[in-house]
Amino acid sequence: MIPSGGAHPDLAEALQARLRANRDAETAAEDKRLRVEGLEAQVVTLQAAVAEAEALSKQRQDEAEAAVKRVRALKAHIVTREAAVAEAEALSRQLQQEAASAVKRLEVRIATLMTAVANGEALDKQRQQEAETAAKRIRELEAQTATLKTAVAKAEALAKQREHEAEAAAKQNDELVADLFKVTSELVEMSKRLAEQTAATNKARGELDDHRSRSWWWEHGVG
Repeated sequence: MIPSGGAHPDLAEALQARLRANRDAETAAEDKRLRVEGLEAQVVTLQAAVAEAEALSKQRQDEAEAAVKRVRALKAHIVTREAAVAEAEALSRQLQQEAASAVKRLEVRIATLMTAVANGEALDKQRQQEAETAAKRIRELEAQTATLKTAVAKAEALAKQREHEAEAAAKQNDELVADLFKVTSELVEMSKRLAEQTAATNKARGELDDHRSRSWWWEHGVG
């Protein structure tokens, strides 16, 4: 029995839908890869920012240490000045005032530096948390990418299987068409022979009728 021709367009539409799904899956995988690359670039930027913050923190620490050394030096200087007070009280009071003013300025500077250091440490901690979050997100994206790759591989295997099935169906269809052509040719040949036989029969019948007609007229004419 020859199958209905409507099944083949449905199969072709299913294959086209599968191919479109494969292309969509590949596009989605490419979008995931681009997002991962963007996240990696952000991680590099964050790492550079962390390094810059660490350098700034080191600089602020060096400045604070220099300030402490300066304070110590000033204290030593004050001690020296205090030793000279015995010789010149007026000069000693002036030096004490200058030292007090310098200490106040240094204390303000130290407070500012300590605030900057605290801010730098907070920024370092924030950058570290952001880097850890980005790393976690990258791991999640890598896991999702692996899952997508597996899905794509399964889809490709299924598409290949469908392709083999389509080729087998097409081959079977060609064989059925060839059989149909053969049967049709045989039917046409039989129709031609039947037409020839019918024509020969009609011709013989006509000749027989004509012969009977002449025989009747001949018999009645002679009688």
